[in-house]
Amino acid sequence: MRAEILLLIAGFLTLFAGVGFQWRGGGYYGYVGGPSVLATEIIIGLLMIYSAIVSLGYITILRELVPAIPVSAVCGVILFFFNVEVLGRWWSHWSVVVGLIAGIISLLAAFVGYFKPAFARAA
Repeated sequence: MRAEILLLIAGFLTLFAGVGFQWRGGGYYGYVGGPSVLATEIIIGLLMIYSAIVSLGYITILRELVPAIPVSAVCGVILFFFNVEVLGRWWSHWSVVVGLIAGIISLLAAFVGYFKPAFARAA
C-alpha cells in the first residue's frame, strides 16, 4: 500500500463529493435548495490528484512544491474537520459522507507515508 495511491483515491473521492454537494438550507433570495458545487473541495481534490501524480513520477513540473505526504496530511485534516462540522451542524448528505471518507483516507495516506507500518511495507 503506497501513500500516493491512497492519496489518488482520496482525491477522486473528494472531487466526487465536491461535485455532488447539495445545499438544503437557507432561503437566501428565495433559494431553498438544489444542486450546488463546493469549489473548495474541488480545488483540494485536484491538488491531491496532482500531488499523487507528481509523486508517482508521471509529471515533473513543480515536484518540490507538492510533496505527497504533507499535502495528504493538510488536505486530510481540512476535509475531515469540514465534513465533521457539516454533519454535526446541518445534515447528512451522501456527498458529505463521501468527503469525510476521503478525509480519512487522506489521513491514512499521511500515516502510511510518515511511519510505514508493517501493512504498508513492500514485500
